[in-house]
Amino acid sequence: MTSTTPRKLGLLDTLACLCRTYAVPKESLVMQRPFWQDDRHCFVAPLPPEWLSDADGESPVVLLEDGQPLGPAHCNHDDVRTLGRGRYSHWGTQLFFSSSDHSDPNTNGRHYSLLPPDGWNGVLPSPAAALSDRDMLTRSAVTWDIHEIHTSSFTHVVGKQYQFTVPGSWASDAESLSTAILLEDEVPLPFPHALHREIPDLGQGRYSHWGQLVLFSTPDGSDPRTNGRNYAVAHAEALLFAHATASPVNVDGHAWVLHDLPTHWISDATGASRVMLLEDGEPLGPAHSSHDDVRERGHGAFSHWGREFYFSTSDGSDPNTNGRTYALVLSD
Repeated sequence: MTSTTPRKLGLLDTLACLCRTYAVPKESLVMQRPFWQDDRHCFVAPLPPEWLSDADGESPVVLLEDGQPLGPAHCNHDDVRTLGRGRYSHWGTQLFFSSSDHSDPNTNGRHYSLLPPDGWNGVLPSPAAALSDRDMLTRSAVTWDIHEIHTSSFTHVVGKQYQFTVPGSWASDAESLSTAILLEDEVPLPFPHALHREIPDLGQGRYSHWGQLVLFSTPDGSDPRTNGRNYAVAHAEALLFAHATASPVNVDGHAWVLHDLPTHWISDATGASRVMLLEDGEPLGPAHSSHDDVRERGHGAFSHWGREFYFSTSDGSDPNTNGRTYALVLSD
C-alpha cells in the first residue's frame, strides 16, 4: 500500500487545457478564484444570498466548465466529495462543486461560470468576502489518508469474498469500530461493518475491517484481481454518519443519538472527549453539553457519552433527510 497525493495534471491534461476551444456564454457570470477546497473532489464558491438554493427549493443555477454544463445538479454533498465528475449543489449561499475530471479547478486552466436565475443583473460575491479569516479558522474538512491497494495483494477466500491486509495500528471492528472506508474507483463500497458470514454469500460490496484483514466483496461479484478497477482505503480518526453501523435516531426534542462509536475514543463519561461534530464542514457546538441542553435547546449542542453520541442539528432539522453531511472528527 502507498499513500497518494491529490491528482496533478499530467502532460496530456496540460496540452488539452492549452488546445481546448470553448465559448463562455455572454449571459453567464465568470466565477473568480480561489475556490476553497472542502473535502476530496469538492470545492466551494460563494453565491448571492437572494438566489433560491436547493436548501429551500430547487436552484435554477447552471454551472459551466469552459462553457459546457456540468452535472448532475442538486447532488448530495457527500456525492460531490466522493464521486465528483462535475456533480454540484447550490446550498444556501455556497456552491459545492467538482470539476469534470477530478482536477483542481484552481489550477487546471479552465473557466468556471454560472448561468444565473432569470432577470439577475448583479455580480457574484468575491472569494475574499466569503472566506474571511474567521471562516478559514472555523471551517474544517476531514483529512483522509488514501492508501492504494495493489491487486496483487488480494487473496480469494471463498465464494464472493476476498481479503488483503492493512496496518495493525488501525483500530478495527474486532476491538473497536473501524473508521476505514474501502473505495472502488474512488466510490465507497456500500456496506461497511458487514457480518462475515454474509460477505461470501451475499457480496454486493459488503466488507469488514477485522484486525489486520479487510474482508470484502465487489458490488457486482466480479473478481477484483481482474476487473480492471482501482481499489484504495481511506483512513482517518473520523466517522462519517453514512458509514456508521446505523443511522442516528431521534430520542427526545432536538436530541438525536448515534450509537456504537469507536471504543478507543475517550468520552465525557470517563474524561474529556476530543470529538468534534461537523455539519457540511462547519463545527457545531457547544461540546460537552448536558443531555437536557441537547434535547431542549438544540442548535448544534452535543455530548459524547460512552459509545453514544447525543447531538442536535444547527436548525433542528432531521439529519437523515436534510441533505447535509455529518462527520465526527477526533481533534488533536
